[in-house]
Amino acid sequence: MRVPLCVLLGWLLAMPPVGVVWAAPPGGAATQDDSVRIAVVPLRVGGGQVDEATRTGWVAGLRRGLQRGDFTLVEQDVADRVGEPGCERQACLDALREAGATHLVRTGITMKSRDYLLELELVDAGSGAVIFKSQERCEICGVGEVADLLDSQGALLQTRLAVLGKGPPVLVLDTRPSGALVHVDGEVVGKTPLERPLLAGARKIRVTLGGYVAEERELTFVAGAREEVVIELQRTPGNPRQRALGGAALGGGLALFGAGVALLALDDLPFKKRCTGTEVDADGDCRWLYNTGWGGAALAVSGAVLVTLGIVALVRNRAPRPARSARVLPTGLGVMARF
Repeated sequence: MRVPLCVLLGWLLAMPPVGVVWAAPPGGAATQDDSVRIAVVPLRVGGGQVDEATRTGWVAGLRRGLQRGDFTLVEQDVADRVGEPGCERQACLDALREAGATHLVRTGITMKSRDYLLELELVDAGSGAVIFKSQERCEICGVGEVADLLDSQGALLQTRLAVLGKGPPVLVLDTRPSGALVHVDGEVVGKTPLERPLLAGARKIRVTLGGYVAEERELTFVAGAREEVVIELQRTPGNPRQRALGGAALGGGLALFGAGVALLALDDLPFKKRCTGTEVDADGDCRWLYNTGWGGAALAVSGAVLVTLGIVALVRNRAPRPARSARVLPTGLGVMARF
């Protein structure tokens, strides 16, 4: 039987090379990334006592979230045996690293009645550097809701670890109040709220808004990291002289207002203790009365105006509030700042 040349060539091209076997993964399932092994260290719980069953449920929720990625998790009994709550000592990091962990998750839960504050950190087991940090509140929650929230936070951590090193870093910046002009390395890039990709490396971020003190931060950005920064702006310090004048106006206004009220109270009252004879009218009232109504009203109105002006001057020229404590959260080679 003769086979056409074009058919023979098609067969030859369709055949796999010698020694090569084509095989798809069973069920198309993705393989785990064994180069990253995450250990969940024992929880650090403050503000109250929880039983072992609750702790186990919370850890299980966190592990469920972490398992949504392609990373391998260190067996929990191993992490519990060699780790410790917080795992901040170098000895703890070394023990987990010897157990095979490349990263660890530290979890702090603070309880107040039925309100919970959850703080999670993804840490490099080799250097001890915090790669990512998240903080969430759960108000009027049950222990099951806390487990669900830990699930979602665990998924967030593994997602951020998965994108680390992929794509440019992204700055997500907002100010309170919003509308501030944003400068990156001296170049205007927009107004807050702002979301913008940047080049990896150290960057100087400066925000300015009329009537507020300019704020400046130096942050280091890592490829693939999404850095979220919120800055509370402080009002521009007022003029000390204007504050002094405002204080004087407030004090003088209060004095005038008090004098006006006193004169209004005296109006139509007799200024003689005893009135006799012709000093008494047909109704038996003394003819010698204080006539201070108009003067008292004028003083009270003037005092009220001065008090208002003084308060306005003090408010407009008040000294800035003490700066709130700022938290700068390291993210591996980068930084996430909360203010």
